[in-house]
Amino acid sequence: MGISNGVKFILFTFALLLATLALSHAEDVNVCSGVADNIFLPVLGNCSEYYVCMDETPVKRSCVEGYLFDSRVQSCTLPQDAQCIQNCTAALSSFCYDRTCTKYVLCYAGTPVVRECCDGLQYNSETDRCDFPQYVDCVDNMCTIFNDPTNITFLPSKAYCDKYYVCVDGEANARNCSNGLQFNTECNCCDFPSKVNCTISTLQRNIKPFSKSPPKTADIQCPIEGIHFFPHVNPQKYYYCVRGRGVVLECTPGLVYDKSLETCREPSNVGRANLLRIAKN
Repeated sequence: MGISNGVKFILFTFALLLATLALSHAEDVNVCSGVADNIFLPVLGNCSEYYVCMDETPVKRSCVEGYLFDSRVQSCTLPQDAQCIQNCTAALSSFCYDRTCTKYVLCYAGTPVVRECCDGLQYNSETDRCDFPQYVDCVDNMCTIFNDPTNITFLPSKAYCDKYYVCVDGEANARNCSNGLQFNTECNCCDFPSKVNCTISTLQRNIKPFSKSPPKTADIQCPIEGIHFFPHVNPQKYYYCVRGRGVVLECTPGLVYDKSLETCREPSNVGRANLLRIAKN
């Protein structure tokens, strides 16, 4: 007896639901969390649409026909002038989700997945992973496109005592104090170190990005369908699987993988089950 159209539809719907559930919950990232109001963000995979962040809520908008969105200029522009959010290649890579500090796009096997750093960590484009904010110095999510000459926004650097940013036309423009001075947030000016008391210390680290130090192929059997993240026997590592293919990714030194949130975190923030496993290793 053949399968009726109604049953076929139910089976198809169920299969589609399973495929959707197989995708990592990381794809449900709120791109506007931690982002200032009136900042425009790109829609991954659709250059003619964009989000407007209001009260940390993304509101989707569309460009006029024939125009594409460009997050650099925070507006829709002609296709030949627009820099759309890039597509993914087969190789493993990542890039910052424009105008945010904690979100990034992880690419593998031609598939883009929006990821988010937690616990105050920020995405480091130089290492392709979540990192401590003192090594990232990202402020792009703090500047709106609306200028107010009577209330100029100054942003201190988290990585350097003598560096700061000024918001102009939606962009954070880097500035450096004169030699021997440091940025003072109380006056938004460069001042003597004795009045600033900056405690930032620079530390050189050797962390190669994925493109320069390709990860190892996963030694586990990855599911044929969907996108998945699995813990590794080494708590500083984890598996990333995309439709049957997989690689081993590493956390930034000082962080460990949290299987409950599927991301790297400081050990003190990880669940008790993971802490026990870390202690055993």
